[in-house]
Amino acid sequence: MKNAPLEPNLKSTFQFFLSLQLGLIVVNVLAHVHLGNLSGCPFCIVAEASAGFLLLFGYLSWPWLATHLGRFYLPAALIFSVFISLLVQNELIQSSVNPQEFLGYESVWQNFLFLFFSLILTAWQYNFKAVILYSFFSAGLEVLMLHLGNNAWVFNEYSYQRSIFIRTIFFLVAGHVIALIMRRQREQRQSLLEANRQLCHYAATLEQLAVTQERNRMSRELHDTLAHTLSGLAVQLEAARSLWQSAPERSYAMLEDSLLATRSGLTESRKAIQALRASPLEDLGLTLAIHNLAENAASRAGATLSIELPTTLKKLASDVEQCLFRMAQESLENVVRHAEAQHITVQLACEDTRLVLSISDDGQGFDPAQVDEHKQFGLKGLQERVAMFTGELQIHSRVGQGTTIRLVLEQGQ
Repeated sequence: MKNAPLEPNLKSTFQFFLSLQLGLIVVNVLAHVHLGNLSGCPFCIVAEASAGFLLLFGYLSWPWLATHLGRFYLPAALIFSVFISLLVQNELIQSSVNPQEFLGYESVWQNFLFLFFSLILTAWQYNFKAVILYSFFSAGLEVLMLHLGNNAWVFNEYSYQRSIFIRTIFFLVAGHVIALIMRRQREQRQSLLEANRQLCHYAATLEQLAVTQERNRMSRELHDTLAHTLSGLAVQLEAARSLWQSAPERSYAMLEDSLLATRSGLTESRKAIQALRASPLEDLGLTLAIHNLAENAASRAGATLSIELPTTLKKLASDVEQCLFRMAQESLENVVRHAEAQHITVQLACEDTRLVLSISDDGQGFDPAQVDEHKQFGLKGLQERVAMFTGELQIHSRVGQGTTIRLVLEQGQ
């Protein structure tokens, strides 16, 4: 039999209602015993109620029953709960010294309260059709038990008939409201699940995009290290081979240059691999990571360094920090490889709601209008990173007058 999933926390709420109902019955019986309103064996009623509710409590606590009874699991518990509630109330009427007084003051309200507990659970788990069925079933079962328990005269009382009618109408209205609220809640829950699925899909897409972007960055790193080194080696070795017979001294010098270029390329490749493995942002934070990056670049370029970084910086999103760090890294690498600069300036500042990263050098510069973006992977990489954040990238450079790269990002990015 197919298992029908219960609403979250419904089972624990049912058990709480059972405990509360049993407590109210015990208090009620003790109060009437003290007042002398009950005859016979009132504590037998307490024992009967305790046995019934404890049995139902155990029923709800046994997962095996939920698995094997499936969609009949909760209805059986609700029916048994209604039966026990009405049975105890019927026996209290029989044990009352003054049934008319007991009927007028307590019976109607206790039945209303106890049956309303089960109505809440029915409307919570099911729909309005189940509420209608429960309302008429509980009223019919109450009338039947009154007749079978020799309390038919109770039902013949006009006030009791009216109370059952009013209670049934109230149950229908209240059950409809609860069922409507639960239906809306289920729809919202389903919408949230669908939104979560879409977010998971979106996260997977972003992850794939991040992988693709990282591959592009790695291709730029390899282009600027291995590709440059190997292409230079190929040219030099071809020249050395062509001069091997006619000019051996010159050929030997070219071989020496090739060896130096090989060692230099190996060093740069190791640095690139180390950069891929390292996580300076996580270890040092943005400002200290950029500071170390700038000092390392100035040392490799043999240039002096001026650096201005904020002493305190508002916590930024990790992707924004990553963007700023990678922009600084790629810009400084371009300075080291191409600028032949004597002085480097690195600045990071907060201007109103903007973050501004500026890297300047006094090197040989270039003409931005003459740059081939399809071949200059360094500049293309900078532009790709800025495009991800809808930021602003400004490149100011003239031949012989150095270069300034300025990145502007909104802090809300």
